[in-house]
Amino acid sequence: MDQETHKKACEEFIRRVPVLKVIALDCDGVLFDSREANIHFYSHIMKVIGGPPLREDQHEFIHMHPVRESLIYLTGGQGEDFDRALNYFRTIDFGPFNGYLRCEPGLVAFLKLAGKHFRTALATNRTVSTLELLRQFNLRHYFDLVVSASDVRNPKPHPEIMEKILAAFGVLPQHLLYIGDSRVDEELALATGVHFVSYKNPALKAELHINHFEDLNCLFPEFSTK
Repeated sequence: MDQETHKKACEEFIRRVPVLKVIALDCDGVLFDSREANIHFYSHIMKVIGGPPLREDQHEFIHMHPVRESLIYLTGGQGEDFDRALNYFRTIDFGPFNGYLRCEPGLVAFLKLAGKHFRTALATNRTVSTLELLRQFNLRHYFDLVVSASDVRNPKPHPEIMEKILAAFGVLPQHLLYIGDSRVDEELALATGVHFVSYKNPALKAELHINHFEDLNCLFPEFSTK
């Protein structure tokens, strides 16, 4: 998308979100480029339990889903291999795998701006590793609320995570903008009626597609005349 086309898309998007109060973001694929980390993480678990190596066609699933669902998917169900994998997962130090993560360009500058004008939330299918990860990258203080799959009974795309965020801030769906990168995020947005921006995934149904956080500067008064 050229600059002029993107500018028009942003102007149209702003007209659709006149009462924005909350910005929520997914974690993996939005805050971080985490595909390599996920591949190393699940490859390690499968190697420890004597399972087969990860196939390339499995990468997308493990990128989008929480640990329990991913392990069921990789082991073929809730049998002995799944039990061994889950039990081993509960002993893992996530630190070495977080070393494969990379913050997305422009993320911190965007979070600083977002925090000046809106309430902010993280909505992720990560589980117990979420807060440790945010602390390791010094990002926790940018979020007023963090909701992970550990905080709900049903992970995304079930609407529970988003409903929890809406209730916590006392806002309606039209007041919230959600930034995600996967089909799971798209389905969550559609199920809850919140505004949806697709990050680096032009295949998703979204009100706006962006490739860099600077593409959302149109949300902030500082850039309204630039």
